[in-house]
Amino acid sequence: MKEKLLAFVRAGLWGTNVPLSLCPTTEDEWNQLLHESCKQTVQGIVYDAVSRLSNVSFPSSFLQNWAELTRTMEARYHQHFMIINYLSARLGAVGLEPIVLKGLALAAYYPQPNHRVSGDIDLFFGNVENAEKANRAVEQWGTPVQRGGDDETVYMLNNTVVEHHGQLITSHNLFLKKSVKQQLAQQIVDGSAFQYVKINGVPVKVLAPLQCHLLLMTHSLKHLLNEGIGLRQLCDVAMFLKAEHGNLEGETLRKNLKDWGIYHWANLVYSFCVKHLGLSEQFLPYKFDLSSYNPDKLLAEVLLTGNFGQMDERMAERSQGGDSVFTAKRMLHNSVKFMRYAPGDALGYPLRLTYLKIKDIIHLK
Repeated sequence: MKEKLLAFVRAGLWGTNVPLSLCPTTEDEWNQLLHESCKQTVQGIVYDAVSRLSNVSFPSSFLQNWAELTRTMEARYHQHFMIINYLSARLGAVGLEPIVLKGLALAAYYPQPNHRVSGDIDLFFGNVENAEKANRAVEQWGTPVQRGGDDETVYMLNNTVVEHHGQLITSHNLFLKKSVKQQLAQQIVDGSAFQYVKINGVPVKVLAPLQCHLLLMTHSLKHLLNEGIGLRQLCDVAMFLKAEHGNLEGETLRKNLKDWGIYHWANLVYSFCVKHLGLSEQFLPYKFDLSSYNPDKLLAEVLLTGNFGQMDERMAERSQGGDSVFTAKRMLHNSVKFMRYAPGDALGYPLRLTYLKIKDIIHLK
């Protein structure tokens, strides 16, 4: 099923046709394709490829049921767009302009934006102070806001999770220089970290290409080391690289990745996009030796964990200690396994979470 799933994902991303030899032939295989697509949150992308098939027999009501799932996805995309417009207007009234991270900003790179599965709505306000100002404004509307670690807060709006971020990049790289963070902070202050794009004809403030790429790389690494990483996050990178190819200066980007300690992680992701997602090498931002990276190792982890690791089959083996014990073991395993690609984060992220856990225990006592 691995090759079938990847073939359908590639066809959905690039508008090509799946070879008949890679199409499922039984009802069980079709259902497994749908299951794996949902596990990786790429069911909308795969549906686009499935709906283009001709001379293929589908199980009774199968395509109709998948189409209904897709319509639900499209409605959720529209709902997110409306919530972002609502928040932009309400928060704009108190002098705040939210920057949309991930989500709809990345969906815009896809041939069918409303077929990229939407998760939470992530908003950034430039700094911790503005984020807290936004939190208080939301609370004044009567909406409870839950404050968490790393200057992140969460609340529900119209049955949708909205997150406010006080920091753009949360890195636990032990070797990260202070000057690198300061450079990003200056880009945020002077506005060069942002741009406006039109989504459904409405101007929306999002990250500029360099900063968006940095967030994609650091966020995907965080998920690899913690919850688990799915195909959707890697599809985001592939679509971003193709769309922004002319707007990324290769050597500037290479230096940026090295400064943040994720150069080899980015190269591993690039090699994955080329080998498994069908991204043309011409869209890579700079040249490097693809043969020195092993994207198959990353693929194996992706297929096991799925998006956020919630459908990781190894979860069934977890002990009575529950999800936290299992997650800690998976984190340590992945930190060792992918150490060479981002050593600072592979060491720092588990240490950070261990510190927070010990702090919570001491606080409870």
